[in-house]
Amino acid sequence: MGDSCIIHLKVAQCTSEPPFIEDHAVPVLVQNKDITEYTWDLTTQQILHYVDGFSHVAKIAAEADIEVNRVKACLQNLIHYQVIQGISIFQYSNVYTVTPELQQLANDPDLQAECIFFIARKEHRPPNFRDIFQMYCNLTAGTTVKDLCSRYNPHSLQIDERKLIQYGLMKGYIRRLHKYPIKLPTSVIEPVSKDIPYHLCDGCHSFDEICCKISISNEALDEKIESDPSIVICWK
Repeated sequence: MGDSCIIHLKVAQCTSEPPFIEDHAVPVLVQNKDITEYTWDLTTQQILHYVDGFSHVAKIAAEADIEVNRVKACLQNLIHYQVIQGISIFQYSNVYTVTPELQQLANDPDLQAECIFFIARKEHRPPNFRDIFQMYCNLTAGTTVKDLCSRYNPHSLQIDERKLIQYGLMKGYIRRLHKYPIKLPTSVIEPVSKDIPYHLCDGCHSFDEICCKISISNEALDEKIESDPSIVICWK
């Protein structure tokens, strides 16, 4: 009765369930791919080769020739271990707006240095932080990325506009304003096209989701919906 024994216990870290991954979500690496490549199963290693921060889940599944639900399961596991995070699809027609988190970037020199390094077009020619911050501040409702590029010409400022948006989303400095089509009651205005997926125009499905589901470009869907007076657009 007087003998003692030692029991070795391990406290597991409590983490939340990984979020559901949509077909149109874009995974972005937040850790070095070369480091993680040797620690995952073969399917995950294959998927990691296609995670470039701009390809969405459905595209990755097609290029890797892997069933989309298996891709989602692997990506959920990578999110759980904080190897990747998800952002929205980049398009020049996208609209973004800043968040209060942008103030952190204005006040932290270390974050500023990280930001400059991340979005520079060429490593040996870093952009000016003032230009970067000015471009972020001019992301407002009604201003597309194309409008922003026309106004500031990021190439001349040594700024990669795609990485500018990617970094802003990853850090929470900006957020995407999505377009949601809403079909009006037929008693108000009759629909004019059979090519539009009216069952998805209920205000709960974004343009990104609809385009991914029916394999159509954003521009083509926008053209169809703009010509149909029975559909209105909600931005949120």
